[in-house]
Amino acid sequence: MADVRNILVGAAQIFVSTGTGNNRPSTIPAQGDLNFTASQSAKSYLGSASTKWRDVGYTNSGLEVSYEPGYNDVSVDQLLDAARLFKASIRVMLKTELTEATLQNINLVFGQAETSTVYTNAGASASASAISGSYAGGTATGSATLSIAAGALGDAPVERSIVAVGNAPTTISTTAIGAPVSASAATNKERVYVARRVVQVESSSHGLKRDSATVFPVQFRCLPDDSDSYDGAEYGVIIDRILG
Repeated sequence: MADVRNILVGAAQIFVSTGTGNNRPSTIPAQGDLNFTASQSAKSYLGSASTKWRDVGYTNSGLEVSYEPGYNDVSVDQLLDAARLFKASIRVMLKTELTEATLQNINLVFGQAETSTVYTNAGASASASAISGSYAGGTATGSATLSIAAGALGDAPVERSIVAVGNAPTTISTTAIGAPVSASAATNKERVYVARRVVQVESSSHGLKRDSATVFPVQFRCLPDDSDSYDGAEYGVIIDRILG
């Protein structure tokens, strides 16, 4: 039966892995592998796991997820149309606009390694945090510098992982043929998108204008993970969760 509560409205909160891929987490197709407890929101967990994940903050125009298969056809003399189709290529893309103009976000949009951003602090005993970009040491002054690297032939692109957490439909089926778990309007629900390997592949430009906010368009291409652990879910997973 149709249910208007299954129509999704609302933006997603986006988290990106830190450590230029070194901390890219294990995301085997089960929510437990992201360490979510049954009653814990993914937003809460990812927000507190600051050594591995960073919240990119506010976005504009939401998150666009595209699945782009490419097919070739087999033609025969006896048919005017194709006799068969076979999949020849596939692309999965994530697209959004970041609105918080932190150096970490510019670093992400430029597709550079996190080591491109250097933090310094005038406090003798203070240390800069490469996760948040904040400076420890009370009132100590400091700076952060993002170097725009020219790169070299043969450079491998920087890979990261992305998790987006948004609203889930009211009815969540536990089997392919039905047996839905119908959550009440008051029940906490969420949908979690996990992209294992993403690379920023598109040109991006931002303006500094007096009459509009500075936004940072960014588009990621997802790559499949070739680990045997992820067979059938190489790009990632989408998890609908009803929190206990």
